[in-house]
Amino acid sequence: MRFRNLILLVFIALGFSCTQNKSPKLLEYTSNYPEELQQLHRNVVNNLLGDKVDLDEVEQQLKEVRADGTWPDIDYPSKTRGFWSPRFHLSRMLLIARAYQNPETKYYQDPEVSKKIHAMLNHWLNNDYQSPNWWHPVIGTPMVLTPTLILMEPELTEEQLQKAMPILNRCDIGRTGQNKVWQSGNVLLRSLLTRDIELIKKASASIHEELVLSTNEGVQPDWSYHQHGPQLQFGNYGLSYVGDMMKWISILRGTPYKFDESKVEILRNYLLQGQQWVIWKDEMDISACGRQIGPDQPEVKAASLKRDFEGMITLDAAYAEDYKKALDYRNLSGNKHFWRSDIQIRRTPEYYFSVKMSSNRVIGAESCNSENIQGYYLGDGATYLYQSGKEYKNIFPYWNWKKIPGTTTLQDDEPLPELTASGYRIPSDFVGGVSDGSDGIAVLDYNRLGVDAKKSWFIFNNQIVCLGAGVHSSQGLPLTTSVNQSYLNGKVLVKTAEGKKDAGQFENLVDPLWILHDSIGYVFPAGGHLTLETKKVEGRWTDVTKLLSKELISADIFSLWFNHGINPVNESYAYILVPNATQKVLEEMEKNLPFQITNTTMKQEVVSADRKLSGVVFYEPGSTNLLDGIKVDQPCLLMIKKEGEEVALSVSDPTQKLSEINLEISGSYKGANIVLQEGKTNIKVVLPLNEFAGKTVKIHLKKI
Repeated sequence: MRFRNLILLVFIALGFSCTQNKSPKLLEYTSNYPEELQQLHRNVVNNLLGDKVDLDEVEQQLKEVRADGTWPDIDYPSKTRGFWSPRFHLSRMLLIARAYQNPETKYYQDPEVSKKIHAMLNHWLNNDYQSPNWWHPVIGTPMVLTPTLILMEPELTEEQLQKAMPILNRCDIGRTGQNKVWQSGNVLLRSLLTRDIELIKKASASIHEELVLSTNEGVQPDWSYHQHGPQLQFGNYGLSYVGDMMKWISILRGTPYKFDESKVEILRNYLLQGQQWVIWKDEMDISACGRQIGPDQPEVKAASLKRDFEGMITLDAAYAEDYKKALDYRNLSGNKHFWRSDIQIRRTPEYYFSVKMSSNRVIGAESCNSENIQGYYLGDGATYLYQSGKEYKNIFPYWNWKKIPGTTTLQDDEPLPELTASGYRIPSDFVGGVSDGSDGIAVLDYNRLGVDAKKSWFIFNNQIVCLGAGVHSSQGLPLTTSVNQSYLNGKVLVKTAEGKKDAGQFENLVDPLWILHDSIGYVFPAGGHLTLETKKVEGRWTDVTKLLSKELISADIFSLWFNHGINPVNESYAYILVPNATQKVLEEMEKNLPFQITNTTMKQEVVSADRKLSGVVFYEPGSTNLLDGIKVDQPCLLMIKKEGEEVALSVSDPTQKLSEINLEISGSYKGANIVLQEGKTNIKVVLPLNEFAGKTVKIHLKKI
C-alpha cells in the first residue's frame, strides 16, 4: 500500500492540467521574473496547482507531521535502492504546498500551514538525505523538491535557497530516453528559479529532442517504448514518458520554448497505436509492466494511462474523440505485432491474449532495485489469456516462476538467478511475427540455457494454436512447457479417452483430449503427457520484490504443463487455447478439429478447416501444399487468407536481415510485382529495412 501511495503522489506531482478557477496570489510573483520567463512561470504555477488536491490526505499528513517537520512513519536513514522511504517526505511536502497555494482549499495562505511547510523544508535541506541508487539524488529528489521551492518561492529565505542549490545541482542534462526527459525537466525548473534563460533554452531543447521516433532508447517506429537498451518499457519508463511529455507540452505552450505542435502527433500515435494496446479491462498486460510487478501495479498503471487519455482530450483537442474511445477497452479489437519489441497481442471485447519473446536484438526482462527478482523467464514466450481481467491479478507471490505460462524451462529446486538492469537476450535471431491486423503468427526459435525448441503461436479465428517442435535438452533435468498458471476459479473438467471427469488436486494425464477451466478451453490435438495441479499455494511478496511484505499468504492456483522428461530429444507439443469455451464447444472441437496442423523442425503449419485461413513458419527454405503449392527461398513467416478468387498474403522476416523473399505459387495470379511463368506465379517480396525490418508485408492477388 505504501508503494501504491508513493506512485499516486508522484503522479499528483507530475500533473499537467492548467485550469484554475481562481487566480492564486502566487501568480503576482510572476512580475519578479524577466519578461521572457513570465509566461513560463505562470504556466508552471498553473500546472502545479491545476489538479484537484486530495484534501483528506493533506489533513492527515498535517495532523501527523511533527514539530520538527518530520513524520514518524518515514525511515529517514534508509539506504534502500528501490521504494526509498525518505521520498515520502518530499511528496507529502509538495502535496501540502499545493494545497497551501491553491485558493480553492481551506489551507490557502494559512500561516500555520506555512510554518509546517518551512519546518519540512528545513529538515530536508539540513539533512540532505540520499539513496545509494543514483536515480534519487539526480532525478527523484529534484523532481519533487524543485516544484515545492517554486510554490514557496515568495517566502523562501536566502539561506534556504543556498542550501537547496547544491541538492538541485546534482542533476544535469544527460542520459537517454525518459531519464533524459526527467533530468532536462529538473534542470529547466531549477533554471527558472535562478532566472537562467540560456539554460532554460538548453533544457527545453533537450526535452524536445526526446519527442521523436528512435531506434535507440525512446519511442520506437512500431510505437513501443525502449529503455535500458532494446527492452520493452510500456509500463515503467514509457508510462512516465507520456505524463512528462504531456506536462511539458502544456507548460511550454505560449512561451519562447514551446514545442512544434506537429510533434504532438508522435505522442498521439504512441498512445493510440502503442500504449492503448496493452491495457484491457483496467489492467495492464503483465508483459508490458516491466520490472514493476508489485501489488496492484497492472491496475495502477492502467489507471494512470487512462488519466493520460483524459488529459489528451484537452491537450490534443482535434483528436478528442479518439481519446474518448480509448477510455473503453471494447473499442479496440485486432491483432498487432510489435516488431521492435518481440511481442504480439490479440484483443477483442471478450478476451485479451499476448505472447512476449526475446531475441539477440531484444532484451527479455530485467531486475533492478530489488524488483522482479524472479523474472528470469519473463521473455521466453510468456503467454497470458485474460477474460475476466483478474486471472493473474496479484498472482506473483504464488507463481512457480519456472512455469510461467507459455515457457519451456528446466525444472529443479535451485533458486533462479537474479537478473540485472542489463537483463538478458536469447541468442536467436529467428524471433518475430506476422500480422494483418486481425490474425497473426508469432515465432520463437528458442535456444537458452541448453534448451532448444521451435515455438510458435497461430492466433487464428479467435483461438490460439500453440506449437513446439524439436524440444531438446541435455542438462540432466526435467523439462516442461507450461500451458497456464492462473487462479483456480471453479471446477476443472477433464476429457480423456476414458470419458469426462472433474479433476482432483493432482492429475497425471496421458493424451488428454481437452480441459475446461474458468471458461478457457485447452485442446490437445496430439495428446501428450501433462500434469494438472489445483491446490492452495503459499507465498510472500518479498519473493517478487525484496522490500515488499514478508507476510505468508495463500491462494488456490490452477497449473497445467507438459512433461517432456529428462534430456528429451526432438520432443514436440501442441495445444489450442479456446477463449469463451464451453463443454459444448470443446465437444464439437473434439469431433471436428478446426485446424489441420503440421509441427516439425522444418515447418510449422496451421490450416483452418475451411482452408480460408492458413499460416506457415518456414524455419528453412521449403514448400507447402497451400494454394496448390507454394515455395519460398528463405526462412520466413507466411499467412494466407483466401476469399473466392481473392488471396491476401502476409509475409515477414523474423531475422530482420533479409532484403527480399521470393515466392513461387502454382497457378496464375495477377497483382503487383509478379511474373507469370509456365503456369506459376513468381513474387518478389521486397522487405522493409532498417527500423522497419521485421514488419509485415501485405500482398493482394487475384486468380486468373
